[in-house]
Amino acid sequence: MGNRFYLTLLFLSGVVLLLFMSFSIYREVAPEWKKYQSEYKTMMVRKSTDDATKKKAEAMKIDLRQIYLGKLNRVDRCTSCHAGVENPNMEGVKPPYKVHSGDYLKNHELNKFGCTVCHYGQGRALTRKEAHGLGHDTHWDYPIVPLQYIQSSCASCHSLESLKTKGGENVAKGEVLFRERGCKGCHKLEGVGGVLGKALDGVGSQPIAYFPMRFVQGERTVYAWMKEHFDDPRNIVPASEMKAEVTDVEADLLTTYVLSLRAEEMPKKYRKFEGTNAPVVGDANGETLYKMYCIACHTTGKDSVYDEVFKRTIPAIMNPSFLKAADDKFLKKVLDEGRAGTQMTAWKQSAAGLTDKEVNKIIEYLAKDRPAQRPEPFGIDKYKGNVTHGEDLFAIRCVSCHGNKGQGGVGLNLRNPIIQKEADPEFIAITIRDGREGTHMAAFGKSGVGLENQDIADLVAYVRTLSKKK
Repeated sequence: MGNRFYLTLLFLSGVVLLLFMSFSIYREVAPEWKKYQSEYKTMMVRKSTDDATKKKAEAMKIDLRQIYLGKLNRVDRCTSCHAGVENPNMEGVKPPYKVHSGDYLKNHELNKFGCTVCHYGQGRALTRKEAHGLGHDTHWDYPIVPLQYIQSSCASCHSLESLKTKGGENVAKGEVLFRERGCKGCHKLEGVGGVLGKALDGVGSQPIAYFPMRFVQGERTVYAWMKEHFDDPRNIVPASEMKAEVTDVEADLLTTYVLSLRAEEMPKKYRKFEGTNAPVVGDANGETLYKMYCIACHTTGKDSVYDEVFKRTIPAIMNPSFLKAADDKFLKKVLDEGRAGTQMTAWKQSAAGLTDKEVNKIIEYLAKDRPAQRPEPFGIDKYKGNVTHGEDLFAIRCVSCHGNKGQGGVGLNLRNPIIQKEADPEFIAITIRDGREGTHMAAFGKSGVGLENQDIADLVAYVRTLSKKK
C-alpha cells in the first residue's frame, strides 16, 4: 500500500516536471516577441503597394532586437515586440505594431534614446508583462509610465519653460499648480519649503516600497498612489494632514509634475535646458511667494477658519483688524520663528530656506491693506494685573474658544511659546479690547462685551501665565 502511494506521487511529480519542461521549451522555441514580429511581418507584406516593398517585407528577419545605450547605462529590447514604432505605414493599427505617436522620434532617435528612458519599464524583458513591469509578481519598481503621465519624463532633459509650447504642456501646468496651490508650504524642494510633509527631491525615482499601498484602490503602482493621494490624501494615508482640494484634471497635472522630480541626472549631451527649469524665486513678488508658501493653510488670509484637518484655527493674517495692531516687526518674528506646537513652519533661511528679502516681500504683501489709522493705545503699563481675577474672567469669557487651559480650539492656542514670548502685553490688551472683525474674536472692551480696562489688564496677566500651566 505504501509503495503504491509513493509510486503515484513519483508519477505525478514526473508529469508536473514534464509539463514545466515542455512549457519552458515552448517559451524558448516560440517566445512572445517572435509571435509579434511574425504578425508585424504579415501586416507589412499585406500593406505593400509595390513589388520592391513587398520583397523587402518578405525578407525581414525574425530575430531579437536590442539597443545598447552606454551613456544611459541601459539595454532596451522593446522593439523586439514594438517592431513598427518607426514605420509611418503603421499609423492607426493596434499596439504593439503601431508607429510612435507624434513626431517625438524625430528628435529622440531610438538608437540614441531607446524607450525606457522616457517610458520606464524593464528594458531587458521579452514578455509584455515583464517588460511593462506591471503586477505585484513582476517585482519591478519602475513599471511603464501611463500615457497620461508620460510628460513627466520630458522634464529630465527639457526646461519647464520650453515644454509649455513644445509637447510638455501638462508637466508645465502641473508645476504652476504646485506653486500656486502652496505645496511648498508643507514640502521642501531643493532645500526650500515647509517641514510638515516629506521633502520631494527625487520622489519621482522612489521605488514602490517607499509608498504605503494598503489603501490604494486601483493598480498598486507609484502612479496610482500619487493620483489617489491628490484625490483624497487621508484615504491613502489616514494620518495625513495634507490639504488637497483639486479637480480630477488638476490631480493628473500635479501627479505628472511630481513624477518629474527624479533623482537621476541625465548625461549632459541629452539635456536641452532652453531657459530656466523653474521661476527664479528670488525675483518673485510677495503675492507669488504667498501663494507658494502660505495659501494652502491661510487661503486668502482675510478670515480665520477652524481647520478640521489641523484641528485648530488658522488665523486671518491679512485681516485689517489684525494688521492694525500687528506691526511688521511682529510679523517678521512670527514668519522667521514659526509657532511651535502648531503647523506654522519657521520660514527663516536656516529652517525653511527663505531669505530675509523673501520674508520681507511676504510681509509687504500681507500688510498692503493695513489701515492707516493705528489702534488707540491701551496703556497696559498703567495697570497692575490681578492673575486670580483674570483666571475667573478667562473661565467665563474665553474657555469656549481658547480651551480651559488656553490650548486652543476655535480660538488660537494661547500657551504657544511664540505668543507668550513675542506677543507684547500691549498687543494682547488691544486685541482683547477691540477684537478682530471677521473672526470669532469679539471685542471685550466697553464698545463690545463691556469689560473695564482693569478687567482686561487682569486677563492679560493671566494669559501670560498659561505657558506655565500643566
